[in-house]
Amino acid sequence: MSDKRAIIDIGSNTVRLVVYNGPPRAPVVILNEKVSARLGKDLARTRRLSDKAMSAALSALGRFATMLDLLGVDRIECVATAATRDAENGNEFLAAVRALGLNPRLLSGEEEARASATGVIAAFPGASGTVGDLGGGSLELVAVDGDVCSGGITMPLGTLRLADLRAAGPARFAATVKAGLAGAGWKNGRGRPLFIVGGSWRALALQAMRELDWPLDDPHGFELAPDIALRICRALEKGKMDSPDPRISASRLATLPDAAALLGQLVERIEPSVIVFSSWGLREGLLYAQLDAETRAADPMLAGITAFARTSLVAPGDAEAVARWTAPIYADGAADAHLRLAATMLALAAMRSEPNMRAEQAMAWALRKRWIGLDARGRAMMAMTVFANSGLTAIPPEFAMLASEADLNQAIGWGLAVRLCRRLTGCAGPALAQTSLLLEDGQLVLVLDDDMQALYSNGIGKDLRQLADWLGLGWMVKVIAEA
Repeated sequence: MSDKRAIIDIGSNTVRLVVYNGPPRAPVVILNEKVSARLGKDLARTRRLSDKAMSAALSALGRFATMLDLLGVDRIECVATAATRDAENGNEFLAAVRALGLNPRLLSGEEEARASATGVIAAFPGASGTVGDLGGGSLELVAVDGDVCSGGITMPLGTLRLADLRAAGPARFAATVKAGLAGAGWKNGRGRPLFIVGGSWRALALQAMRELDWPLDDPHGFELAPDIALRICRALEKGKMDSPDPRISASRLATLPDAAALLGQLVERIEPSVIVFSSWGLREGLLYAQLDAETRAADPMLAGITAFARTSLVAPGDAEAVARWTAPIYADGAADAHLRLAATMLALAAMRSEPNMRAEQAMAWALRKRWIGLDARGRAMMAMTVFANSGLTAIPPEFAMLASEADLNQAIGWGLAVRLCRRLTGCAGPALAQTSLLLEDGQLVLVLDDDMQALYSNGIGKDLRQLADWLGLGWMVKVIAEA
């Protein structure tokens, strides 16, 4: 059986195929293709999927089915959402999809909400608050508290409907959103994070990041305080935009004012503590639901970085051994221990690059690559660890926007410790086993078995002294004779 797995998402605006590979807990996208079939266009007026939209969707789905066969993908989940669900001829359309050899499952509004919320839980383990998923045909809201809560709602507030709803003016639109929430009995989320999913809202995140001169460029995990979110939404809904982010497609740019207007209303009505943008939603939620309990419980950050480090010929066992070697000088909790291990993996992977590329690659890997389960603070600490492992201890200004000085200084210590370990031992198992780093009476002590003395040099002494100075400690070398 192939390790590849695929999700086909028949949405109200786009029909999309995503093929994944890599670690189950941190899947890697190897194919992502969409067609803007706009199944939900005019649905509110006609109650039917148009022949033109169905033809475009079926043509795309036929290609997807052929592509999956050619790729040898045998784990395929195909789902249809709001437009197909609401259309009078939805069953007719699904029958045509089945004739292509696919097996579509029509999701109810609550199932759609739960799948999106499950994707957020997968991306942000332990997430607690509200998940909002804006699609072409509907808006889903569901509460989460480490798991998906019951009582999710769906409302006809998708991007294909918003322009008509806003045409009556801001006051009427605000009343529509307020009445929709009240009619659905939605009272959750006040003072808790609002996790938002959907392409139009990701476009809003890209524009906000540009306007705020944010040092990261991946919208996943980007956060906005409610007052800042409202200010940006109010400007965007009026079409006020100095310079659009070039990564926003023309189709998304067209929906940006409507998506901003809706988000502004939700922020005012729900009163969240923070708005968190998630690139994981329905499709990733469906994948996550397929996993066993043990795999679900795994740390997605470590799973993703471990798989990535392997591509740089870094064995996970080597990184774990180096992290254990440096551990005695740190009293970090479980979360930071995971972060330190991940940073160690990335630091060792960077050493496989040419020296003149390491700092640049560290910046790109840590700050720009999508790591699920890693926040802005963690990204900055990871990048600073890789920098220090290369002997660089000056903190770049963009890092200081993402993490505190204390956190970055701690990461520099991590990197200097990795530098000392790898230069002393070469990450060789016997050398790691017969050397150690300890704290004794306010001093940093490098312990060597007698037959490892030859590994010590003036350069290693400088590395040891630099780490000790950074930690504010004295230092010494202790040689243990064989019994």
